[in-house]
Amino acid sequence: MTSTNQPASVPVMKRVLRWSLALTAAIAVVGGIVGWFVAGWAGVWSAVVAALLAMLFTGVTVVSVILAARFDAVMFMGIILGAWILKLLVFLAVLAIVKQLDFTHDWMLWSCMVVAIIGHLVIDLLVVASSRLGSMSDIKLPGE
Repeated sequence: MTSTNQPASVPVMKRVLRWSLALTAAIAVVGGIVGWFVAGWAGVWSAVVAALLAMLFTGVTVVSVILAARFDAVMFMGIILGAWILKLLVFLAVLAIVKQLDFTHDWMLWSCMVVAIIGHLVIDLLVVASSRLGSMSDIKLPGE
């Protein structure tokens, strides 16, 4: 662990969160502009809902990794799996609710959500690949 007693993965996940917030804002703005020309206010709201929904799931992932990093491997996997199941259930519930609302446009909602998901995956890939995090960064050797 580092001198501040935080796991080495925490700064990496915080970087993912910062970039994800920027991507969410960009998708909401650009998607809102495109949505306005495609479907009026329904397109704007669809882009905003899709961007916020994608950010919610990325945020849950980042927070769960930050929290789980402080525990042993079994607890880590339990927290990550629990967060994944929670995200899946919330995703299905939110989409069922949003689909029935009048102020959304299906094409804009799905296209902005796909762009957001791909963008968040690219952010995860680039941040983790560019971080200098050893595979044994938080290990304690005997006698320490």
